[in-house]
Amino acid sequence: MKSGDFERLLHDLLRLLPGYQNVQLLMKENAADRGRDISTERVITDGSGSVRTERVMVQAKHWLSKSVPPEEISSTVTRIALWAPPVVRGLIVATTGHFTPDAVAWTEKHNDAGKLPFIDLWAESKLATLLSERPALAAQYGLR
Repeated sequence: MKSGDFERLLHDLLRLLPGYQNVQLLMKENAADRGRDISTERVITDGSGSVRTERVMVQAKHWLSKSVPPEEISSTVTRIALWAPPVVRGLIVATTGHFTPDAVAWTEKHNDAGKLPFIDLWAESKLATLLSERPALAAQYGLR
């Protein structure tokens, strides 16, 4: 996968996932992005028919040779204060590799404490599952 392809893949994947809208690539590849590669809105519908949206940022980590440590996640959360409103309620950290056990534990502790943003970790295995359900997208990026 060439530089920038992972961010474009995530962008295209989010556009196909139900519950996401207004998906935008934010930064040029290899630019200092302050922890934000993609912006989107997550649409939340409850049983009463009420609908709300929440701002979600996506940080892409195209790392094949090492796992993502907790410092990468915590520094992204810290940089959220630099982003303009509206409030970021969700953060997806997606990697072509894996997260260290400490990164998973840090994220679980952060989420269990009810802190914003709620963090979703998308490791290679989750991406593989999502792409297996969308074979045309996987083929477009030469992954199948």
